[in-house]
Amino acid sequence: MEEKEAKVFKFKDIFKAWNHSFRFHRLLISALALIISALIAYFLFSSPFFKINIVPGALGAIVSFLSFKNILAIVLISLILFLAKMCIAYSIRREVVDEEIFVGWNEVGKFLGKHIKTFVFFIIGWIVIFVLIALGQLFFYVIGMIPYVGSLWLSIMYLIPFAISVFVMLTLVILLFCDSYGAVIIGVEQKSAMDSIISLYHLVKDKGIYIIVCHFISAIVGAIAFAFVLVIMQSAVKFTSFGAQLIMGGEFTKITLPRFFEFLNTVFPGLAMYSGAGGYYTIPGFIISLCLIFVGAIGFSYFFTYMTSAETFIYLSSQDKFYPKKEEEIEEKPEEEKEEKPEEKVEHKEEPEKVEEKVETEEKEGEEKE
Repeated sequence: MEEKEAKVFKFKDIFKAWNHSFRFHRLLISALALIISALIAYFLFSSPFFKINIVPGALGAIVSFLSFKNILAIVLISLILFLAKMCIAYSIRREVVDEEIFVGWNEVGKFLGKHIKTFVFFIIGWIVIFVLIALGQLFFYVIGMIPYVGSLWLSIMYLIPFAISVFVMLTLVILLFCDSYGAVIIGVEQKSAMDSIISLYHLVKDKGIYIIVCHFISAIVGAIAFAFVLVIMQSAVKFTSFGAQLIMGGEFTKITLPRFFEFLNTVFPGLAMYSGAGGYYTIPGFIISLCLIFVGAIGFSYFFTYMTSAETFIYLSSQDKFYPKKEEEIEEKPEEEKEEKPEEKVEHKEEPEKVEEKVETEEKEGEEKE
């Protein structure tokens, strides 16, 4: 078996995100995540989210937002987007690192089934980290409550709680990277939860500025790419409506959208369909609305797909070397042993030749004596 060289990713590879984001299964994963997130937001977000004057003060909007339904909606949406990024990063790894074809939803199902524990323990790992930090700080502060002795204790040990506080600040910064690069690390590396958390700390410590700069550049390129895709998609809808009106005439103008799909006229200017009183022509309007929602979800999720692809390549390029498979290292060992065995046999074959040479020399010496 030939040795597979480790792939080295460079800064220029980040711009491959434009190409790798144009994969139907990745766009479909993003679209489904966007649709489910939109439904959760619609049914769970409560009206106080939009009211700022319920609680007086600067924190009024935040306090009014802290309801059970709103928090549940944020948690569910975050989990769905995290899982979508894991799947997209995994499919990119299969394509560019392992050089294997991603075969679709079966692979997604296998990946989630195999690594869902890593995802769950990834969340639990962060909770445990903050609990341990809180207990560490609490230990020093509780003793510090003792009169006279406590203040002296805290002054002598001040650098220890300060170091813990520095670690808290670093952890909060890393949490900003967690949503994006945590999903990418699990999808690409496929390691345990704790390995993924440790990788985030190393990533921010070693390549923090590089990631921020690359992320900023990728966001600008992604916004331009998204605007291009959006214009193409809206123009296609407008041209379809123009062609239908030109050929179908009045029959097309009778098609009406259901009232709860009126937002499609805002999303797709030039659709030339409006909500009506109902009737038979609402049925084709309903079917067209579903198609446009599906198309719109794929189009509007392109920026999410692009940024996930960009984050995957940013992570790959931030590593000096990325080894495709650990299994190959295990498979190479038996082959090395096999290669050593023939050499041993050759050494054994050389011994009889030496014996034959000795016999010939002895015969010549005997002839000379005679």
